Amino acid sequence: MIFLAVGWVSSWNDADTAEVGDCMKNNGTTINPDLEVVDCGTAEAKFKVKEVHSDTTDMSVCPTGTTAYAESQHRRRGSDTKFVLCLTNEK
Repeated sequence: MIFLAVGWVSSWNDADTAEVGDCMKNNGTTINPDLEVVDCGTAEAKFKVKEVHSDTTDMSVCPTGTTAYAESQHRRRGSDTKFVLCLTNEK
């Protein structure tokens, strides 16, 4: 299983809105990913969301053969958000 690094951010990004079936591209690197939801019909689509797991950053929840992406967002006012996306290669 390949793991993408855990992203620690203080603002919203597209990864936290991803749903099963969405396609994504990585605007960052393998070590510091910056995932963005994109149209599945475009050349930009590199990953497809297979599973979404809320309230965890445990990447072992993803099945073998998927890429795990975990993120934890700290907000000054409000609750923290954490989640794991299990991704498959789209192309």
